[in-house]
Amino acid sequence: MDLSIRTADESELAEIIGILAECSAWLKAKGIIQWPDRFPEAPLLGAIGRGEIFVATEDDTPVATVTLQWRDPAFWGDRADAAFIHRLAVRRSHAGVGSQLLEWASRQALSHDRSFVCLDCLSTNLRLRRYYEDLGFQQVGEVSGPSDHPHSAAHGSWHAILYERHARS
Repeated sequence: MDLSIRTADESELAEIIGILAECSAWLKAKGIIQWPDRFPEAPLLGAIGRGEIFVATEDDTPVATVTLQWRDPAFWGDRADAAFIHRLAVRRSHAGVGSQLLEWASRQALSHDRSFVCLDCLSTNLRLRRYYEDLGFQQVGEVSGPSDHPHSAAHGSWHAILYERHARS
């Protein structure tokens, strides 16, 4: 599958929220509560404004989204050797392209002189944890979720496993 990945703009907010909602509903149908039913707009708009949200398209149709940050002090402290992945979501019609987005993020990390790609996953989502581990991510810690985080609306109190992998081209 030939994906094009580019920085999102504000005009794509509804599409990004739709992709995230589709993934959230699919997970919920499988008994996995990962995300809120609908992500709030304000944090997504902020991330778009900072150039952190990306859209993957096939034939100009958005099929996935991922947030790539260069700082994540809430979960990872003042770490400057990594890129941080959040909200990786793929439309069900394009299941399987998540690994392509992770490889893209890895190349982005290298291009910014970062040695690692980091992400977090809810400790209770065993299927997703196994997916990341199968892709070479290693568990390096655990963090409790802050009450103002979007996950808290869906979960209340929660814990995430911190994963990292060496960036590779």
